Order: sequence, then structure tokens, then C-alpha cells
Amino acid sequence: MEYKGAATHMKRRRDKLPLTALRAFEAAGRNRSLKMACEELHLTPGAVSQQVRELEQRLDVQLFDRTGGRYELTPLGQVLVKHLTQCFDDMEQAVAELQARAEPRRLRLKLAPSFAVRWFAPRLASFFSHCQAVDLEIATLSADTEMSLDDCDFLVRVGVPPWPDVDTIFLFKDDLVPVCSPEVAAQLSAPSDLRAQTLLHSSVREDNWSIWLRSAGLDPVWAEHGARFPNAALACDAAACGGGIAMTQQAYVEQDLKTGRLVVAVEHHALTGNGYYMVNSKYRSDEKKIANFRAWLRGLVDADCDHRVRR
Repeated sequence: MEYKGAATHMKRRRDKLPLTALRAFEAAGRNRSLKMACEELHLTPGAVSQQVRELEQRLDVQLFDRTGGRYELTPLGQVLVKHLTQCFDDMEQAVAELQARAEPRRLRLKLAPSFAVRWFAPRLASFFSHCQAVDLEIATLSADTEMSLDDCDFLVRVGVPPWPDVDTIFLFKDDLVPVCSPEVAAQLSAPSDLRAQTLLHSSVREDNWSIWLRSAGLDPVWAEHGARFPNAALACDAAACGGGIAMTQQAYVEQDLKTGRLVVAVEHHALTGNGYYMVNSKYRSDEKKIANFRAWLRGLVDADCDHRVRR
């Protein structure tokens, strides 16, 4: 029996499964959408389509019906995607349970730099008073970072849910506002005065100024000039020093607006329709450290909402 098991194991290693192609097919089949699969896997439509076609060639079966511009599962495709979804769910759950047992205290967050500095860091004291038995580890997202929960417990995502396989907590709206120092604000008497000022940009959100200018009825061409910073946090710091006018999320500058370090340059807000959300794997929401963090976030967001209503 032992020899037979060893032989089976060796055979499995020699005949490797095309996991990348299977993952691409499963995402496309489960979502019933090539576009949603691309968003989930952070791949181009061409890459996902190529993976699916290579899988079909390897298995010598047709998994999707593409006639007449359709992209629908064939009966064989429906059978395969059902089994694959269960397998991937089981694997994710197994890894999550292992991580929870191996690191019951460590909570890993993946945050955008400006979010980490300007929204999360000021709330650290509140976090540790609520989650005392947790060691926190924060990694930063960049524009080319894969939006994956494989190496973290939570990450911040901007957009409009629902997203597959995650639980979300709404944090704040994507509410754009221009801010500057009181000295720079004193030079502004009309929105058109922005044209003579240095506009400070975040390279993470290159189009923020154009979005705001257009929504305010101003010429978006003005956004072609100015100074660019790696993120909104640095642009806001430069604005506070009198370096120009930064475009940022309202939630990032609430404390600076209270203290007067920054002021709103022009009283106009641009809502993009997106929101900022903290997301975690839906398969792990019942874990103690995950549930505790979610409870703290909900309380925090509820308190922020109550404060805004009272104002």
C-alpha cells in the first residue's frame, strides 16, 4: 500500500495540473463574465481568454460557447466550473485556517500609503484600545500591486461592490476637495484664480484634478501643469507648507481642516461615485481577530457618521 501511494504521488508530480489556466477558467465561469474575471484576477481580457483556450486545447473539450458573440458555459464547462469552485474554496479555507492557527495574534493590512498615513494612523490608539491582543503589520499598496488577499488579512479597495469572495465594510466616499495653506487661500477670490496657482498632483490618482475641474465647470486643461508627488499625503504636506493647492479625499484632511493647517481652497466637492472599503476573505470573517477588527471598524464608521450628522 505504501508503495502504491508513493507511485501515485510521483505520477501527480509528473503530470502537473495547469493551475493558472484552471484558475482563469474558474473565475470566468463562476462570474459568468470575462470582464469580471479580468477584474478579479487583475489580468487583461486577452490573457484570460488565452488561458481558457489553452485549457480547452489541453483537455480537448469546449468549455465556452462563443458563437454569435456569446461567452457562455457549455454543459461540460458547467460541470468543471462547479468542481473547481469547490476545490478553490476548500484550498482558500485550508490556507486561512492554517494561517489563523499559526499566527493568531498577527493582523496583516495592505493599505494605500495616503490612506495609511492620513486615515488609519490617526486611529491607531483607538485600534489598540479595542484590539489589545493583536500585533499589527501594515504593507502599502502601489498602482501595480495585485489586489489579492493571499498575503494579508485585510486590504483597502476603491470602487463599487459587490466583489466576489470578499466581505466589505464601507469607510468613506471618494469625495475630492482642493486644499491649501491659509496664506495661499488668501490669494483666491474666485475659482478662476486657481489657474494662476501651482496645482499639486498625486501620481496614484493622476486624473483627480481633471475630475474636479470638470465638475466645477472649469477648464480641465489646467490640470496638465503643476507638481506631481508619489501620493496624496505628500501633496497635502506640500500644500500645508504653502507650495500650492493639493487635490485629495475629504477624509484624508479632516483633522488638518479642524486645526487650520489646511483650508478648502474652493468650496466645491466632486464625488466620483466610488467608495473606500476595507475587504477581507468571506471565508475568514468568523475568525476571532478578523471579527474583532471588523467590529472595531464598524464602530468607527458609525461614530464618524454620527459626528457628521451632528455637524
